[in-house]
Amino acid sequence: MVGVFEHKSLLGQLNGPDIELVVSGTELYATYETAEGYSVVYDDVLGLFCYASLKHGQFETTRIPASSPPPEGAVLHGRETDDVRSNKIKERMEKLDQGSASTKPGANR
Repeated sequence: MVGVFEHKSLLGQLNGPDIELVVSGTELYATYETAEGYSVVYDDVLGLFCYASLKHGQFETTRIPASSPPPEGAVLHGRETDDVRSNKIKERMEKLDQGSASTKPGANR
């Protein structure tokens, strides 16, 4: 069984200083919030954690860094739909399975 966690954590960003966020979830699916409870996602293009909006039940970046005031459309304690979470967990499990398969003896033959 995968343990559920919720704790403050200092997370690195490619193009900004480390940021303290509240991380909740499991090793397979986690969400990130500011101390005020706004949902954030990592924007790979900007290299920063940015406020999230919810579109079609899925988090999307607003492209506004979490170090700025929250923009219109930022969500408090947002949650993705069950389908979105399930798909992300499935993708994560597949990646983990691929990684473990390549480390098994004889996997590179």
